[in-house]
Amino acid sequence: MKIVETVWVPSAAVVPQERGPEYLAPVDGADWSEGVGFNRGFFSAFRIRAGRDVWFHFPIPTSVHHNGEPLACSALSLLWETLDGAAITWVVLQHGGMERMPLTERLAAPPSEPVPFDPPEQWRDYYPPSARRLTSLPLDPPLPLRFGLQLSVGVRAAESDGTVRFYGAGADFVSAPA
Repeated sequence: MKIVETVWVPSAAVVPQERGPEYLAPVDGADWSEGVGFNRGFFSAFRIRAGRDVWFHFPIPTSVHHNGEPLACSALSLLWETLDGAAITWVVLQHGGMERMPLTERLAAPPSEPVPFDPPEQWRDYYPPSARRLTSLPLDPPLPLRFGLQLSVGVRAAESDGTVRFYGAGADFVSAPA
C-alpha cells in the first residue's frame, strides 16, 4: 500500500483534557505552568500530580479525499518521553468524535524505539537532556476516513509527580481500499 500523505503536528498542538493545579504541577520550576503545562520550542511538557491520570489530545489534520479519491488512515505515530515515574497507559484514536479505537492495550506501555538527538555544539548548553521515544501504530486494516482524527494519550503519575514530554504526533494516509 503506497502512502499518499504523511502529516505531523508539532508538540504545541497537544491539549490536556484535565487541567488545574490538582492535576498538573509546575514544570521545570516555572510556577506559572501549574495547572496548564509548558509549551516550549523543543516540546510540550506536563508534570502530572502523583496518583492522577490525565488525557492528552492531538488534533490530526485529516484529508478525507486526495485528487478526488477517498483516503484511509494506515498508521499513527507519537514522539514522546516520560520522566520521574510518569507512564503512558493507553493510546486511542478518535474518529468523528464518537468512534473510539484502542491502539494499545490499556495499562501497558506502548511499543517504542529511541530517537536520539545530538544538538549542534553552538546550542548544546540550551538543550535539555532528552530520551525521546517514537511509537508507530499501524492500523490493519486501514481506517476509511469520513471525519477528522484525534490521537488521545492517557498518562499516569503513580506514587510521585511525573513528567510527560510530547514532541509531536503524526498519521499516514493511503488510498481507501475499494
